[in-house]
Amino acid sequence: MERFRADGHLTDEALAALARDGDLDELGRLEIAEHLSFCDSCLQRYTDLLAGTELLAPERSCQKALWARVRTRTLRLVTSRYATAAAAVALALTVLWGGQEIRFSRPAPPEARPRLAERLQGWPERWNDALSETLSGVTDFFDGLRPGNNAQGGVHS
Repeated sequence: MERFRADGHLTDEALAALARDGDLDELGRLEIAEHLSFCDSCLQRYTDLLAGTELLAPERSCQKALWARVRTRTLRLVTSRYATAAAAVALALTVLWGGQEIRFSRPAPPEARPRLAERLQGWPERWNDALSETLSGVTDFFDGLRPGNNAQGGVHS
């Protein structure tokens, strides 16, 4: 089988053999592939030849699996965003109703500061009191939003 015409382009017979996986040896396939890599005219003829053949269909569709992955990923993104927003709101409410002032003042000199043992004395009770005060403030806030509670002067129907 003649692969190339006198003008240097591939013959129709060589293109047809390549398209149908015909009687071409490895060296012949390599020569044709190399020629198609730089000759637009022969590549167009080969593409036109392939356009008439039936394309391969996959054994099974991957559409359901892909949509399931897309839904799962979307759910994770939305959930993580809401979780981040909820954590930010909780932190803001804790700071707002924390019961302690935030002071920006110049620190005391080291000799005027209390020792670590003195500062840690009674810390669990102070921390529990501040936490209880914060949580009761949050509870009071949400109790005020409950329908039927007219503490804020609103009328609920």
